[in-house]
Amino acid sequence: MSEKKNLNIAINVMGDEVGGGLGRARTMAVATVDATDEITAWQEFEVGWDILHEQGPHGSLHAQIVGFMRDHDIVAVVSGHMGPPMVKTMMKLGVLPLSATGDARHAATDAAKRVRAVDRGNTTVPDSAPKGNKWILPVIPL
Repeated sequence: MSEKKNLNIAINVMGDEVGGGLGRARTMAVATVDATDEITAWQEFEVGWDILHEQGPHGSLHAQIVGFMRDHDIVAVVSGHMGPPMVKTMMKLGVLPLSATGDARHAATDAAKRVRAVDRGNTTVPDSAPKGNKWILPVIPL
């Protein structure tokens, strides 16, 4: 379970903030969050999905996003927006899709807490995250 291990959380970032739509992300961060909800590693990747979104079919974009999630062992992804097809893709992959605004690092730790709550079977965690992020998408039990 996620209680005792590090979790890798992907965050669409724009500067220090959570970015907009996942399919239009230019930069993704991968935060490794430990069992005490501290960020132990933070890496940023220029993914260029904003360009691919405009140039290619959604299928190839989704394939690139899925590859990124798999390559980085992601358990949850945070973005300002995800359309229903992207949410469905993430759910099939076993990645918890969350939408938030505000500070990206706070969103990462909030997302880790959300993943741990879902793993414990607690799907009634308030939609307002502890550090002020407001989850827009509901948590859907896996």
